[in-house]
Amino acid sequence: MKRGNDRPLTFSVGIPTFNQADFLELTIESLLRQTRPPDEIVVSDHFSTDRTPEILRKYSGRLTVVRPPPGSNLTDQYNFTLASQGGDWITLLSSDDIARPRFSEVLMRGAASRADAVLVRAGWENIDERGEPLGANYLLSVPKVESPPQTLVSQKNGPKVSFAAFALRRDAYLKSGPILPSIESLADWALFLQIAPYGAFVYEHELISGYRVGHDGDKFRRRLGMWIRDEMRIFSEVMPAAARNAAMTDFTWIDEAARANFRRYLAAASRTFPPSERGEVIPLFQAWANRVNEQDLLERFIKGETIVTPASLFTRAKALIRPVAQQLAGRLRR
Repeated sequence: MKRGNDRPLTFSVGIPTFNQADFLELTIESLLRQTRPPDEIVVSDHFSTDRTPEILRKYSGRLTVVRPPPGSNLTDQYNFTLASQGGDWITLLSSDDIARPRFSEVLMRGAASRADAVLVRAGWENIDERGEPLGANYLLSVPKVESPPQTLVSQKNGPKVSFAAFALRRDAYLKSGPILPSIESLADWALFLQIAPYGAFVYEHELISGYRVGHDGDKFRRRLGMWIRDEMRIFSEVMPAAARNAAMTDFTWIDEAARANFRRYLAAASRTFPPSERGEVIPLFQAWANRVNEQDLLERFIKGETIVTPASLFTRAKALIRPVAQQLAGRLRR
């Protein structure tokens, strides 16, 4: 793929991994069987102790193996893996996910479609531990092309990009700076926010990957503390910095988003944790409640109430109609 009379664009795929030998080979093979093979595959192995080194030796000469500094957290490894890629366009693919045969072709088609593009996003399919499909995910609420500052504002409540189906223009990533190193878990959202001011987001309406879910336990319970800390960092550091880079002067939407997300998280926690278990999670919410002036809502949670907000009702309604909407989107695609 190329734009106008430019040289063909090059595309790199980075695979950050740690002890996922049960899935890694399938991920690699899916990239080697592309209709438009990546120009570079970089595996960033964080000193795995399972069969990962053996698998990587099997593919010697067909991919590049790098190792992040010992002790790197998730965000450190993502930044290291992105910086280790040399293509005009770069991406990350988790070592338990699968690229469909047109993964590279579709992303690079989007990359070549506009000179101002900095990110291409596409649809994906959730798959289970065995790789069986669980449901299609088209991005029904995003336009074909979105420009700043809407690329930023539209992500105020969460990423509008799947970590399993995206590509970044490398020079825009370098300009936006590395993902905030203090981010513990929500590094993908921070990444997409940071690059949002620098150009257009292009959407390709096609399922290009399989995103493996459900094989690593109850993430909400296990990661709630990290997620809350990251939400606070995103609203206090990442979004304001991105807004300044987008030449925005009104930041009230950030405060509104911080409040809406607090309510959403608290509503989810009230459904997940019975009153007898809430003592351990209450301290996680206190700083956030103070920031968004929602101490009264937190007090209701402490008293054992199930929190219901307009946003949580909307989320439940969306969950009911989503399967039908996704099926219709798939039929329209065909």
